[in-house]
Amino acid sequence: MPGIVSKTTVDTPVSLPAERHSTVGASSGRIAARVSRERNATPSLRKFVTIMAQLLGLLFVFHQYHLETPEFVLMSVGIVAAFAVHYWLPFRFKEGFWVAVSIVGSFCLVEFRVASWVLAFGLLFFLILRGSASYRLRVLVVAAIFAVLAYGCASRKLHLPVAFYPVFGAIFMFRLIGYLYDFAHSKTPPRLLPYLSYFFLLPNFYFLLFPVIDFPTMRRTYYQRDIHEIAQQGIRWIGRGTVQLLLYRLVLYFNDPYLPDRVNSLGALLTTMVLTFLLYLNVSGTFHLIVGLCHLFGYDLPDTHRRYYLANSFLDFWRRINIYWKDFMVKIVYFPVYFKLRRKGEARAQVVATIAVFLVTWALHSYQLFWLQGTFSVTWPDTIFWGGIGILVIANTLYDLRHPRRRGDLSWTGRAVNSVKVLGTFAVITTLWSLWSSPTLTSWIYLLTHWTHHA
Repeated sequence: MPGIVSKTTVDTPVSLPAERHSTVGASSGRIAARVSRERNATPSLRKFVTIMAQLLGLLFVFHQYHLETPEFVLMSVGIVAAFAVHYWLPFRFKEGFWVAVSIVGSFCLVEFRVASWVLAFGLLFFLILRGSASYRLRVLVVAAIFAVLAYGCASRKLHLPVAFYPVFGAIFMFRLIGYLYDFAHSKTPPRLLPYLSYFFLLPNFYFLLFPVIDFPTMRRTYYQRDIHEIAQQGIRWIGRGTVQLLLYRLVLYFNDPYLPDRVNSLGALLTTMVLTFLLYLNVSGTFHLIVGLCHLFGYDLPDTHRRYYLANSFLDFWRRINIYWKDFMVKIVYFPVYFKLRRKGEARAQVVATIAVFLVTWALHSYQLFWLQGTFSVTWPDTIFWGGIGILVIANTLYDLRHPRRRGDLSWTGRAVNSVKVLGTFAVITTLWSLWSSPTLTSWIYLLTHWTHHA
């Protein structure tokens, strides 16, 4: 096809229409991408044996240390077995097989009625988005369905299983927002297989707290490298997630549930606050494990967290922790606000866009709890935490605008200054985190001051 275009353009005075050029180019690009992905999926018996040996070792660790629950171990065994089959399938069958495994596996992880209703609503959303009505009307119909289900979640008056709502929310509450945003900017209608592979990921039926995977990133990174490199990266992240989940259990052992009366000294207070912040290892470890499992099936997704305990500023912390959420907010909230206000000044645009990001993050946190727990609540600790983080990130942004950062200073002085910044950032975030983890503002103040009565 490219050769025909070139010959026609050179030999005739009339060029092809722009639309035809675009169509031909897009078609050629898709063909080239598919050929590249098929080449990246080329199997190797020796490398397969090496990968399987590592995966079986991880399964042994899961079982030996009782990581998560028996259902998790069962799911992991199923995923490893699916990988063993998926690896040897012809490329054209790979993604369809993974989707089939995820859908069948969902009926093993949750109740039959729950899995059936989730699948039914997922297919209904696809049919609506695939329809011929205007984009706005299709979005309104999807929003109306969400509103009805939200009413059912709050009132329990719909004839749906109670366990349906957290599973439905875990799958659709955030990723559908991103999907609709991407769909609005796409020139092609949604296709069923990519849609199902995006929403119906088997680990999501076990882990209700799930990273907000970006749909275009997921499609772009599918077999973008050699499968053995992708799978090996996934195994490293599964291993990292496993270590973090085991450390979380250790932290949980030393940090009892919220018992401020046991904090009877300054040392006990500092220990409790640090251990409370370290409890986030549960989320970080889970997300690493989830994304690592996706790597086994060719999805070369980026890292979800990046050494967030070593952040040297509040803006750096925001960029390192829950990277998928940060990217989600940047795309859905920050960029639309920023580019709308950019003509009125760079600083103003960044500040207003950042405020919008943290307001939406604060609201969506309560929205998430609503779907997962069935209650919608706004607390002072939650409000102050997100407000405080937002103010610190804005201050950091304004400082960076006036004092552009240079490359890292590797001298002893530079390293010492960086260490102080890391400790300062850690101390402030730890304090705010202890507030966020407290049931009320009063109980947090009690936690901070109770030890003074024993001094």
